[in-house]
Amino acid sequence: MNRLISWACAALIVLSSFTVAIESAEAHGERAQMPQLRMRSVHWFDVNVSTVDMQINDIVKVTGSFMPSKYWPEHVQSIEKTAFLNIGVPGPSFVRLDSRVNGVPMIRSTAFMKGERYNFEVTLKARKVGRYHVHPVINVEGTGPIIGPGLWVDVGGDEAAFENSATTLLGQTIDLETYGLRNAAFWSALWFVIGLAWFAYWLSKCPIVVPRFKRVDELGVVNADKIITTTDRRVGFVFLVLTLSLVTGSYMYTQEKWPITTPLQTGKVEVPPLEAESMPLKVRLTDARYRIPGRSFRMELEVTNSGDSPVTVGEFAAGNLRFINSAVLQVTPKDEDDLIAADALRVEGGSVAPGETRTIVVYADDALWETQRMTTMIASPDALVAGLLFFFDANGERYPVEVGGMMIPEFV
Repeated sequence: MNRLISWACAALIVLSSFTVAIESAEAHGERAQMPQLRMRSVHWFDVNVSTVDMQINDIVKVTGSFMPSKYWPEHVQSIEKTAFLNIGVPGPSFVRLDSRVNGVPMIRSTAFMKGERYNFEVTLKARKVGRYHVHPVINVEGTGPIIGPGLWVDVGGDEAAFENSATTLLGQTIDLETYGLRNAAFWSALWFVIGLAWFAYWLSKCPIVVPRFKRVDELGVVNADKIITTTDRRVGFVFLVLTLSLVTGSYMYTQEKWPITTPLQTGKVEVPPLEAESMPLKVRLTDARYRIPGRSFRMELEVTNSGDSPVTVGEFAAGNLRFINSAVLQVTPKDEDDLIAADALRVEGGSVAPGETRTIVVYADDALWETQRMTTMIASPDALVAGLLFFFDANGERYPVEVGGMMIPEFV
């Protein structure tokens, strides 16, 4: 009895641990990605949702920008081959109505160029009641999903009132929630019944396993077919004819009922990047260090300003984390899980005047490095890091610049 109680307690502990793990990972699956991949794959910024409180059938737009990193890991298949813009939400909670990158519809795969900037827009329709963490995602062939920053969206209302209709090229309006459901259910049930009948026939010839195996062993490979009777052959022939007749007949019926069909589209579309904006800055990362005890990321930068206004660093973004210089920007997190350190960036060396080349030191110090599992970047075999620096001039003009290079960990 005591042993039974012990096993029951152990089972409860294991189940509880799985429950905790699922809850903690519900909205933050991006933590599982290696920091090298998060910092050196896709830089997301200006990600926003049009509304965070909506009802069933309401429309929400997820917008923002991204820039594939010039420091893309060599061991990871490149985004310049095949990629697809997607949206990351738990289950079928939304229906995607439209998605575009730089105005080009994303109904197919494409390729994104490293170091170029792209604007995206995904239009969703609320389908299920609940609270969802909505992420933009880029799926890269051979690499997997590159997850962007997420925001919480609350959906209320009556799920029974959800509508999801579409008009075909022939002008027919169909309900995508139920279209073809009866047909699929009928054929699934039919093949299940046929398979069950085939199984039941052979099951009726008991015993069917060990004795028949012994008989085959006795007869040998050449004479093993003798245990199959004439009735078995006739039944097998009936099932063969029935299967071929159903396949051929259903194909002919489908061709007659739906003579006009369009195959699934697999070609790639071309998405031109945004035209390069005038960039008066040249930035070179000369030294990067991460101090583990202080959770402090330090960058030494050589900045050349060829513009006509002084510039200073207002933000550093890396791995979906945002570190803000509050002396330049005032940024408020949009929800409790918005990965923003609103006063965690400090700059030594001041602003860079027009026509000046200056070395500045930027510190990004916050517990986000640890809570978001970014500290494991010190275990990277190539020790490379990358991120976006946002410079601002006296007029508030923003200049995003990617920096990257070797990183040295400090343990004291």
